[in-house]
Amino acid sequence: MHLKNTICSVKILFQVLGKRVKYINTWKFKKQSISNKYINLYILPIICTFGFTGNHTFKNIEAPLSTSEQRCLIKKDIYLSINEDNNLNQVEKKIFIKKIDKRLPKYIGYFKKHTRNSIFSWELIAAISYQESHWNHKAVSKTKVKGLMMLTKDTASYIGIKDRLDPNQSVFGGVKYLENIFKRLPKSVVGSDRIWMTLAAYNVGLGHLEDARIITERFGHNPNYWSDVKKHLPLLRLKKFYKNTKYGYARGKEPVNYVKRIQAYLNIIHEDKKTYLASLSFKEIFHKN
Repeated sequence: MHLKNTICSVKILFQVLGKRVKYINTWKFKKQSISNKYINLYILPIICTFGFTGNHTFKNIEAPLSTSEQRCLIKKDIYLSINEDNNLNQVEKKIFIKKIDKRLPKYIGYFKKHTRNSIFSWELIAAISYQESHWNHKAVSKTKVKGLMMLTKDTASYIGIKDRLDPNQSVFGGVKYLENIFKRLPKSVVGSDRIWMTLAAYNVGLGHLEDARIITERFGHNPNYWSDVKKHLPLLRLKKFYKNTKYGYARGKEPVNYVKRIQAYLNIIHEDKKTYLASLSFKEIFHKN
């Protein structure tokens, strides 16, 4: 099992580094037989890149890589494989990666705790929280939404949250409200489309999302596909479209960008997690007797 995990880890690491390396699946690792040339060319650069610092954000993850990925695919992380355009510039990416190391450890326990029995993964909730508050539990907007998940006063009251600035209550409330939206969407919306529409509704409201789905259908497209609905959401800012809707005007472009950015954050978190899990396998190799 360890050998299988090691081979899988090597694959992932080389993908991350952008290298095209040929390897043999039946390869048996023996520390004593590795040439100095091979170590210098391949092993050492990987070790230097991913390090043995032991202070990584994901250091508490103990599951082997293959088991972790299978669990994600089978249980709940159906939305981790993303093929969306990246909506972050290089500066934003660097800032986010830095926050993963510096700020995420402060809140990761709350994300894991409140997604333990949820359809949502902690990675997704963490990505949403970063988009909402940049992982600042004291955040307050001009419109008085507050906390890690930036809950409104009405939403907090509906869920039963007393202190929106308390990170534990905020994450609990955010997850519960997202689950509420998820359940209220039409049954015809399934899979990852249901996830992305849940996020869009969290941002713009379920009523406005439904208006956009109706417009999408009027144009002959599929209201159950996020790829179609996101093209028509921005029309809610135009009077000739929103005047005939139930819920009226909305800044429809905002939920589209909102979902795109969360997808980008989720991709980065997922890749960072893969990289760390892969590095664990290398630690195991070099610390074997």
